[in-house]
Amino acid sequence: MKNIHHRWLTVPLIIILLISSSTLLMYQHPLSAEEEELAFFHVKFEHYYFSTPEITEENGQFYVRVNGTNMNILSEGKPVLPINISTFTFSINDHILDVFAIPGTIETIPLNTSLSQSLSYGIDSLSPRLQNKNMEDLGIIISPYPDDWSTYHTGRGIYQGEDQVSLSLRVHPVRYLNDTQELEYTTSITVVIFYETASESDDEMPSIYDLLLITPSYFESALQPLVDHKNMNNMRTRMVTLDEVYDQMYWHGRDDAEKIKYFIKQAIEEWGIRHVLLVGGMKGQTFDWHLPVRYSRVVPWDDQEYAEPQFISDLYYADIYDSDGSFSSWDPNDNDVFAEWIGSTKEIIDYYPDVYLGRLACRNLREVRIMVNKIISYESAVDNTDWFNNYVIVAGDSYPDESGFNEGELIGEKSVELMPDFTPVPVYASEQDINRQTVNDAMNPGAGFAYFCGHGSPRGWNTHYPPDGNNWTTGYDIEDMVFLRNKEKLPVTVVGGCHNAQFNVTFANFIKGILTQRLGYFSMQQPFGAYWYNEWVPNSWAWMLTSKQGGGAIATIANTGLGTHGENDMDNNGIADYLEVLDGWLELRFLEKYGIDHQTNLGMNHGDSLTEYLIRFLGNDDKMDVKMVQQWALLGDPSLEIGGYQ
Repeated sequence: MKNIHHRWLTVPLIIILLISSSTLLMYQHPLSAEEEELAFFHVKFEHYYFSTPEITEENGQFYVRVNGTNMNILSEGKPVLPINISTFTFSINDHILDVFAIPGTIETIPLNTSLSQSLSYGIDSLSPRLQNKNMEDLGIIISPYPDDWSTYHTGRGIYQGEDQVSLSLRVHPVRYLNDTQELEYTTSITVVIFYETASESDDEMPSIYDLLLITPSYFESALQPLVDHKNMNNMRTRMVTLDEVYDQMYWHGRDDAEKIKYFIKQAIEEWGIRHVLLVGGMKGQTFDWHLPVRYSRVVPWDDQEYAEPQFISDLYYADIYDSDGSFSSWDPNDNDVFAEWIGSTKEIIDYYPDVYLGRLACRNLREVRIMVNKIISYESAVDNTDWFNNYVIVAGDSYPDESGFNEGELIGEKSVELMPDFTPVPVYASEQDINRQTVNDAMNPGAGFAYFCGHGSPRGWNTHYPPDGNNWTTGYDIEDMVFLRNKEKLPVTVVGGCHNAQFNVTFANFIKGILTQRLGYFSMQQPFGAYWYNEWVPNSWAWMLTSKQGGGAIATIANTGLGTHGENDMDNNGIADYLEVLDGWLELRFLEKYGIDHQTNLGMNHGDSLTEYLIRFLGNDDKMDVKMVQQWALLGDPSLEIGGYQ
């Protein structure tokens, strides 16, 4: 990823380019004696037109409206401004050189007041939230804001099964002058995109395997039936043990996790794999892993209500390449702190997934056999129409926000619109308590999808009764899953809440956490979030649901760390921010992928949702947006055919 504002072209060259009708420049790199490839420079022009800004006042807050825009910036502590966001797709042989904007006539509007600004978002944990902050407290507003008429970032990744480079372009027709309280604007902007294309290799990309399954040798024989099943259903699968990975990657990688990542890179380039299934979680209740994880160090200290110095991110294994095609170590400064964004220290990382990846966080052979049987039975079902079209929604009033939204039920109803072929089965706090009986009664008949949206922890999930968003329902904990009897009628489950997929909880880590807290410090080397409630949790809520024998879920998508939803309606567009940003946007987009777009591959729906989120929100330069995609884990088979092969 990169974000460039410099002007490397001379004025005469710009003039030549602007009057040229050809998009191919007559320039090429000189060839070395060894090189056969040519690289050509191209220029692309995009023209944008806008109305004169309209300033509106609502409840003492001032908002800017501009025709020709399609999104409002909601970045904490910064003014709410309209922008136009566009996406351009390039091949992996293209390299974006520079992007800049040429504004039309620039004029100003005196405001005589401050614009409305985004405040802190709600937190989805089972604990109190932070109080809202304002721009002055944060002290991060530059003038003008934004500092250019256009900004952009690029990312390389897989999207709809194909490798591509995406350019996310933000065009800013208005800029806020904080020091003079004026609005600077233009009604037309021309954006110039410069890129080069290297000639493609003579060799076609390989297409030998579709799915790479990586496992410790201890699980190999138990997984063989799954490999056979996948191959029989044209999902060409290769199983590789960690012993093989570590042996082949002996000279690559600083540790086991990086060796695995290098092996995935090799599998992409030599076999053409598109899906990766990691098998293995913690070893029982110990400190050790069957298959290691990588901890991210994106730390929004001021945005969340308690310290979470690190959290599990399996996106590390999916994001193989930087936008320029080089290996993405997630540690550009080589200090062995990964995905680091702490205070002013920020590592620039691509984050776009290059494979569709999921994990079966199995702790023992029993769980492996359970998951193998569940996946084979699910995908082999001949007729599931009697239950699959059910859609269970469990929600209530998430926050006591100023707008009075019943957020969970509001987003639940929006999700119903995105699943038009399904029969909704709501379990709403406005109608009944949410508890063991009400949830299990909804789940037991079976469902194709289930959506829990509220608050969470490794042990449980909960929400509030409306209308004040303060009184908790009974909730649904891991103990309640014992009484779940939906058998083979398994939903793909999406969860809004904190820590529900935090699969590093063990008794050993619980004891370590207690000792760490007693010593009075947070160790950056320890997964502190694993014991944040001072209680022992035998396994994470999401994995308990997925690995349950005789029912549960076929896969669960949930946060490994402290999740966050939007709160109130900070851009005053009549839509709760709960639906428009952060977790809420991801959850709805994932459901829409199946319900509206009719994509049936689980990993593609998960991975493409992450890619679209990055395209839309990474330009906010907000830690919470980066944290969202890193912790939104798929506990399940990414090659799963949703609804089975029929």
